[in-house]
Amino acid sequence: MSAIDIVIPCYNYARFLRPCVESVLTQTGVHLRILIIDDASSDNTPEVGGELAGRDARIALRRNTKNKGLIATANEGIMDWATAKYSLLLSADDALTPGALERAVKVMDQHSDVGMVYGMASIISDDDSGMMDSPESASFKYRIVPGMQFLKQVCEHWAGVPTPTAVHRTELQHRIGGYLPGLPRTSDVEMWMRIATQANIAVIHTLQGYYRWHSSNMSLDYTDRALSDLDEQYKTIDEVYRSWGSHLEEFASWIDMAKLRLARQACWMAGVAFDRGDVEGASTCLNFAKEVYPLRWRLTSWWKAQVKSIAGPALTGVLKRLVRGSNANLGTVSFAPYIPGEIFGWWPEAQEFTAVTGSQKAALAGARGKPDENR
Repeated sequence: MSAIDIVIPCYNYARFLRPCVESVLTQTGVHLRILIIDDASSDNTPEVGGELAGRDARIALRRNTKNKGLIATANEGIMDWATAKYSLLLSADDALTPGALERAVKVMDQHSDVGMVYGMASIISDDDSGMMDSPESASFKYRIVPGMQFLKQVCEHWAGVPTPTAVHRTELQHRIGGYLPGLPRTSDVEMWMRIATQANIAVIHTLQGYYRWHSSNMSLDYTDRALSDLDEQYKTIDEVYRSWGSHLEEFASWIDMAKLRLARQACWMAGVAFDRGDVEGASTCLNFAKEVYPLRWRLTSWWKAQVKSIAGPALTGVLKRLVRGSNANLGTVSFAPYIPGEIFGWWPEAQEFTAVTGSQKAALAGARGKPDENR
């Protein structure tokens, strides 16, 4: 059986830690180790973690004397501790489905050119609503996505990778380096893109994990921003291009796709900000759209945002009520990307694959090392 190391950073998530760890311990078909890193929690994480480690030799517990933050804590486990053939960074409030690790390592064992594998995930809430029946381990389908195709997908549509399902090849992870502290909201996507410059990506069309969306979720710090994480998405794509992918033939054109997508989304989110009376947030969104896409006046979403800006929140509300009826409620306007019970994850349909040219193959083969030794 293949070995996999699971790193579980935990900060004030003691109430979720036990079911998270138990979802790993019940995995079959793999040799596994677990490292729980308590990032100086103020709740009873040390007690829960200590009890779990005390009853299973596969679990180790570390406690930071002061809070280091997610990126530094993740790197401590993934870069300094993990030695198994495969590794997984799993948030303490998420969980795995039965058989998830066996399916993941089975795919990677059969395909040495695959640097990462992920699957589908179900959104769950504080009370575990959204939990679904577990799949059969023996029967599943998967597809291998060329690394360049994955890069194009991220640029054009952003990442559809559920974080609790992303299993990495540890040797590759160590070779390309850890998570970047300068990208706190999108460091995981930057890592996936970095892996895609070196290897292919496998996608399992089966429920592999549970992603918890709740009131204290760390992701809320950017979904509540008027601009969300769009500015950091742009920095992420630009970082991977400059440091790892500038020699890849079509990457520059994919960045143009990303700029158009980001400008459209920023203009739409400016409209959302206007709806809730956040004029400053709307201005931030529109300025970002101008920065990444100077021809933003070609976008329908830009003109809609301009109309809302001129009309103001009060008149916009009147117009909405005329269109939608008297029940239109501006106070409910928000950005909620996840709904409990939904399944998410990008599954590449056959028609989405494009032919990889000989020059592209050569470029990808030339990227197996670290392009920028000064990085």
